[in-house]
Amino acid sequence: MLKYTSSKNALLIAKQYLKQEFRKVFSDVKNDRFYKRLDRSIDNFDKREGEPSFWNLLAAVSEGWKLKQVFSVLSDDKYQWKLKDIPLEKIYLTSLSPVMDKYIVKKFNRDPMTFARAWKANKIMRGEIIKTGFSAHKERDNFPILVYKIGESYRVFDGMRRVLLALINNQLAIKSWVGAKVNTKGKPLISTNRCYFLSNLYNQAKSKDKNLEKAIIRIGKEINKNYRNGKEVLLKRVIGWSHDQKIKSIFAEMIK
Repeated sequence: MLKYTSSKNALLIAKQYLKQEFRKVFSDVKNDRFYKRLDRSIDNFDKREGEPSFWNLLAAVSEGWKLKQVFSVLSDDKYQWKLKDIPLEKIYLTSLSPVMDKYIVKKFNRDPMTFARAWKANKIMRGEIIKTGFSAHKERDNFPILVYKIGESYRVFDGMRRVLLALINNQLAIKSWVGAKVNTKGKPLISTNRCYFLSNLYNQAKSKDKNLEKAIIRIGKEINKNYRNGKEVLLKRVIGWSHDQKIKSIFAEMIK
């Protein structure tokens, strides 16, 4: 049987991520008891609904809503996760928004200390960034950021706002969940939704010709090869659930 959760820490981090994102979803609710109950529900979700459902929920929030790598990275069994305080000067800044990226990526070349110095000196930059709605959020800012190690640097895949706030406040380090590659053969999971999209794509096509079938089958074969649960999702969640014999035959070609 496929093991969906790669490690206890990966599961713990995934739950942390959902807790902070649901605080954004329900940002109009100012009730500590509500969030305590919500956190307990998230903590028990995998036991209540099963691990596949938990990881699909994470994918729906991180990929579908936020367009982030969180699901892909946390589900990848090539990483080992540890909670650390890492120096801000070693963080590799990542994209946040077009306005922020104009400075962070293009002007400062993703260098955190250059941003920190410019924040104090560049009034125009400060004004532009503040206009985007950039600010502290005490209900979410206590969560560790998520990074993975690349050489001597740490690439942020969730928590850039917290990183910039830490730099602005002259912090030297920030609490982080750090992923280090320990298994070169590791692979991530793929969400059921991404596989299901292929059947929707075929059904929506006005011209259902052989070229379209070949293209969809090729993508499916890559899913089967490159994702830990690829075959299981294609077989059980698409072929197993579909009543369309043509879809069944196309998807069967993917797992041969």
